[in-house]
Amino acid sequence: MLARQVAEYLLERGWITAAQLEEAQRTQGFFGGRLETHLLKLGYVTEQALGEALTEVSGVPYASWEHLRSAPQNALDAIPVSLIERHRVCPFRIENGRLRVATLTPRDAVALRELQAATAHVLEPWIASEPKLNQALERHFKLRVEAPKGINVHRETSPRPRGGAAPPPKPAAGPRSAEPEVGLDGRPLDAEVSFEEFATDREAIPPSGVSATATAEGGLDALDEAFATARDRDEIAEALFAFCASRAGRCGLFAVGREAIRGIAGRGRAFDTDVLRKFNVPVGLGTLFDTALRSRDFYFGVVPGLPANRDLYTALGGRLPANVMLLPVLVKERIVALLYLDNETEPLSRPDIPLMRRVAAKASLAFELVLLRNKLREI
Repeated sequence: MLARQVAEYLLERGWITAAQLEEAQRTQGFFGGRLETHLLKLGYVTEQALGEALTEVSGVPYASWEHLRSAPQNALDAIPVSLIERHRVCPFRIENGRLRVATLTPRDAVALRELQAATAHVLEPWIASEPKLNQALERHFKLRVEAPKGINVHRETSPRPRGGAAPPPKPAAGPRSAEPEVGLDGRPLDAEVSFEEFATDREAIPPSGVSATATAEGGLDALDEAFATARDRDEIAEALFAFCASRAGRCGLFAVGREAIRGIAGRGRAFDTDVLRKFNVPVGLGTLFDTALRSRDFYFGVVPGLPANRDLYTALGGRLPANVMLLPVLVKERIVALLYLDNETEPLSRPDIPLMRRVAAKASLAFELVLLRNKLREI
């Protein structure tokens, strides 16, 4: 009900089109999850616009990422973790004896009564977007909430609790031990993500028949076709670079691991694929890549003239560019790659940010489809 009302609100104000809503519904039908989350991930609405729609429809204030990430410890401790996990809420501020709690379901009277009974403060529900709430739960409580998924191709030995079901008994003491979430590749999401797993047996799959030139000339339609038939990470990278050829002189795709970021493929001066595959930079050095990983969002702007960035661009074959564009590619809510664009000393034109967010979201789905195809061939 809430999702439909949010979609109607966005449609009435012209913030999304009927075609965009239809595409988000198709994506939701395949991967599950909440409709408004797919509108956001596809780049059809901004976080700010979605927040306004959620507030207007639900009648409660919107809890932004700024609210959630800066939650003080006294607020985080105000509700038992077992209830936070069960009802998928994040307490984030205590003010004048009132405890503000971010939730996806501010109208759930049963959950609110149980939460109210567990705290000494008056409960004040706020509504949050699903991605930011999940991010806050992992940041503050180390809770991994199961992300929307499509076809579950791995076998589970026992069902997992869903909805309002009580969590399994926990030890009386010691840190919480959560069951690792398993992604479309059948591996725990805590496992290192390797882009080598996107490689397939090229002889087992007929050629896609979509050229890089067609992708560049055909826009999103050709990109969709190229992604739908991509056999491995290299064909996904080729489609991305072809689409971006008219927008940037250099393009690169970088794999994101827990310890390091390494080059996968590239195009342009000093960004040859063979060169980039020798590139490896540790995570946490303070480079531009770390900035993009922290924000988990689109980045467009100048490169800060920090020593770490100067060392980075020495390794990448030259001086700092005029500006850059970075887009995260996520698989199951984890950043597994960064799409990088620059024009060397010439500035990039201001991008169509909603369009490029859609491209990144489509690339994310393309990687998941490659993983799914690989897994299906193993069964």
